[in-house]
Amino acid sequence: MPDNSKLSYRHRGFNTGSVLSGWLDVHWKNLQFYRLKFGAMKNPLFKRIAVALLALTLVLPATVKAERPSAPRLLPYNTVLYMRIHSVPEFLDKFDETSFGSIKTDPAVQPIWDQFYNDLISAFPQIEEELGVSLEDLLDIPQGELSISLSVTDTGTPMFAMIADVGENTENVAKLIERAEFEQIENAGDLEEQVIGETEVTIFRQPGDDDDVVVFNKDESVVICSSEIMAEHLIAVWEGTATDADRVLADNRKFTDIMRSSVGTGGELPHMSWYADPYTLVNALTRDNFSAQAVIALLPTLGVDGFKAFGGSVIMAPEGFDSISHFHVALGSPRRGILNLITLGEGEMTPEPWIPADVVDYTTVYWDFEKTYAELTTLVDSILGEGYFENLVETNVNIPAAIDLKADIIEQLGGRVTLIGKVIPPARVNSYSRLIAIKLSEESELPDTADELFANYPFLSQEDHKGTPYYRIAGPQPRPNPAGAQQNTSAQDAPEDAQNSFRRPTPSLAFYNGYLLVTDAEEMLIDVIETGSGALENLASQEDYQIVAEELSKQSREDSPSMVSFTRPELALKMVFDLVTGENAQGFIAENAESNPLFGALDRAYTDHGIPDYEEIAKYLAPSGALLFNKETGLHFISFSLKPAQP
Repeated sequence: MPDNSKLSYRHRGFNTGSVLSGWLDVHWKNLQFYRLKFGAMKNPLFKRIAVALLALTLVLPATVKAERPSAPRLLPYNTVLYMRIHSVPEFLDKFDETSFGSIKTDPAVQPIWDQFYNDLISAFPQIEEELGVSLEDLLDIPQGELSISLSVTDTGTPMFAMIADVGENTENVAKLIERAEFEQIENAGDLEEQVIGETEVTIFRQPGDDDDVVVFNKDESVVICSSEIMAEHLIAVWEGTATDADRVLADNRKFTDIMRSSVGTGGELPHMSWYADPYTLVNALTRDNFSAQAVIALLPTLGVDGFKAFGGSVIMAPEGFDSISHFHVALGSPRRGILNLITLGEGEMTPEPWIPADVVDYTTVYWDFEKTYAELTTLVDSILGEGYFENLVETNVNIPAAIDLKADIIEQLGGRVTLIGKVIPPARVNSYSRLIAIKLSEESELPDTADELFANYPFLSQEDHKGTPYYRIAGPQPRPNPAGAQQNTSAQDAPEDAQNSFRRPTPSLAFYNGYLLVTDAEEMLIDVIETGSGALENLASQEDYQIVAEELSKQSREDSPSMVSFTRPELALKMVFDLVTGENAQGFIAENAESNPLFGALDRAYTDHGIPDYEEIAKYLAPSGALLFNKETGLHFISFSLKPAQP
């Protein structure tokens, strides 16, 4: 049962763990793209420099305002991939105000972090030898906005661009470019100096290769792009000589609609934003591929062309929040074809009274299964012929399973699906368990016919807990103790080995309080039954959930969400903490310390300072919430985490 006695959130926010992992995921994908894009270049040093510049979001410099238009007002209209940190210094300053930023400055954690960081820096002395600047100087380069983008020309040619404000660090940038120029000549490449508009540019030409690279400095910013066309566009807009034909990303309605949907409810501006238009990108890249274009020509029939674009933002440490994130999928209206399969609904979002109080997370969503089935039937039949879908179901589902899928299953469902997650002790790799609950229709006959239905499946055995029947996959499974009973600690006391590092799943299902419950852990099913009987407290009565629920209501404004979610990151951290501090994990790190700089830095930090107590970390974490809206313009997802009380 969670301890709510110390709850005092300075409320509102976003799941910081998902912010950080999402940010790193986007950053890594852009980094990988850059490597692929310039993989054919014959100048390996230039590639390393460019990749290093892309990694400069890990710095903490001073803010310098760039005298130029912002990236959306510079980049071409047909920008199809875009990631922008509005100000790297401000982003990192704000990150330090978040829970994870605060953790590394905690007295119990800072010595470990400092030693780990310094060891990691000193583990790569070859960087200065290869690039001409130290890693620390490299990390000090960004001084403002940083954007990475991919655009396409009218003829389908992709154009990469990175724009970074460097402030007074132009000297270090010059060293990097000079080193790249030297390597270009050493590798028999050509260097060409040109003046575009009023700006001097350097073009790295590769003999027999179309992958030229254009580099220039302007107004304390450095630009690296893969096309002279891109350079000409950027400079023309920058210097104010652009024509009406030189439209920019800020003129793109798809982009502006997504960005307008991605600000805070209080008007807070994002610290990081991103955007993608995959349909335009694929269409452009396959322009000369007849087979691919033939497939693309069929997409309107499926309604896929109604998928416009997607994007979102991250707002760090706004007033009362830890962080907030927006994710918007722009869809055409009216929706057609495959997009009609999105049959989200609306309804009661309060946790069911039998949801246990100590769950790690809770999500509930409304979905019209009958409408989805009908739309799927219409879609398949429109392509393959009248009656094709029903014949397919009859042959592959109804006859083999001796059921009528539509009448016996689909029409029995009520339209609400709830998922909960919980940690089953002791901590093991798969201790995190899931339960899915599907609401049944009021006229559902499934509970009454369960015995007859499941009689066809001999691997299901019927069990009972306090008068409530349920079904479990038969086999030599360990039986769980009822909630609150003394647990058998023999397994916990046993030494860690390959056999007891994993929990043995006990898949079970039950018809309970108008829901079909399915789980991979019998313990969860028993806890649900105990909670429903009143023997245990439920989630809706917990103070931390009630605080998040209040904020969920505020974020909804007057819109009705199709989904809500609640998460306790401190409980998820507890399982991970128990795993990484176990003998197996510590032994693995120590064994690889000599061969791997990362593990070596971790091992020395752990050895010299020890591992902080779980409570030292958990105090910085607070519950989070999320909402999904099914709007006319598309799907909009908002997630946030509360501001934890000051430790």
